[in-house]
Amino acid sequence: MTLTTIFLEAHYFGEDREDLLLSCEAVAATTNFLIIAGVQARHLYALTWRPDHVSYWNNGELLRLAVGQWVALDERTVRFTLR
Repeated sequence: MTLTTIFLEAHYFGEDREDLLLSCEAVAATTNFLIIAGVQARHLYALTWRPDHVSYWNNGELLRLAVGQWVALDERTVRFTLR
């Protein structure tokens, strides 16, 4: 099984920020959503902040996408709304 990582970040006023790096199995972007498979949803439930951006590597290119609300589709798959 090949693992990849996602980088979640939130920016506030000034230089205040939160971030988290998580392992996952796959990331897929659609027109409206970002689907992340193989991530432990419990880590997202534990956050006290909401991610503004998700970054990940795709075919050697670092992608950084603005995201909104997320929902767990199951214990190991989450879906973020793209902004």
